Amino acid sequence: MNSGDIYSWLLLKAIKGLGEKSIKRLYLKYRDPKLILELDIQELAQVIGQERSQKLKKRELSFDPEKVLYSVEREGILCLSFSDKEYPELLREIEDPPPILFCRGSLKSHPLVAVIGTRRPEYYSVSFTKDVVKQLVELSFGIVSGGAKGIDMLSHKYCAEFGGYTLCVLGMGILRSPKELENLVVKNGALISEFLPEENPNAFTFPRRNRIISGVSKSVFIVEAGIKSGALITAEYANKQKRPVYVHIGVGKSNRWDGCVKLLNEGKAKFFRDVKETLGEFNPFRKEEDEFLSLLVSPKTFEELILLSGLDARELSTKLTTYELSGKIKRSGAYYRLT
Repeated sequence: MNSGDIYSWLLLKAIKGLGEKSIKRLYLKYRDPKLILELDIQELAQVIGQERSQKLKKRELSFDPEKVLYSVEREGILCLSFSDKEYPELLREIEDPPPILFCRGSLKSHPLVAVIGTRRPEYYSVSFTKDVVKQLVELSFGIVSGGAKGIDMLSHKYCAEFGGYTLCVLGMGILRSPKELENLVVKNGALISEFLPEENPNAFTFPRRNRIISGVSKSVFIVEAGIKSGALITAEYANKQKRPVYVHIGVGKSNRWDGCVKLLNEGKAKFFRDVKETLGEFNPFRKEEDEFLSLLVSPKTFEELILLSGLDARELSTKLTTYELSGKIKRSGAYYRLT
């Protein structure tokens, strides 16, 4: 992405009150951030409402895009936007994907699962995390986590030890990540963040980044989580995003797993004790022989399918009709889904 495109995306991100949902709606309709910035207020209002449109046209900004662009270029930070092919495909699907990601390391198109949990794990959970990560790496999955002390850091560490690919979703700007974490992850994968490069972590940033952990993942494994664990926030996002959640309970009498028990009781997760055994019973990672059908593992709108498939409207309409007639897919309201 050239500096002009980066600036346009940063400018959209900087507009006060223009959140991720609004930016996604605008992009799905117009496909060009520069065009969006030039639209008249009447056109904008039809998509995002009058108040947001006025702020966009008045350029009411929450930060200076030029300063961020200078920082990105000076530090050699990779920027990926909605319009880049390298942008994580699964992340495009969620209702509020970040319009721009700041990255360090090697961002690969790789099937990913999240392995998360408490910051202060039992000794039992340390050993169990190692086994979970080992099995997932053997199955050729990359490991996503949040870089925090405890299960998150162990997930990245063990993934590197087993020669796997790991992705760390930061709850801070990429220039604020701990050096130990950066050195570990960048050698074996990538760091990503939606926050501005020099943004410090706070009470908002960590819960907010959890939607990205689940958003880039095909499934979420929670090794240990108490009733107040941040892993439960990730599980809630995963449920909204229709990602399977699996939880473990190591010592039934211990309250260290109360968060996992809560998710099970609410029907928001399934129990697992062995990764390969679980995936043998129900494999949420199986690939459809047809690449187009694989896009419909979770329901998509016509506009989302245009974005993900690269087909124009006429080609897509023909393909959808063919699959509907063959009984492979069906339409439910605005969404297409597998039968």
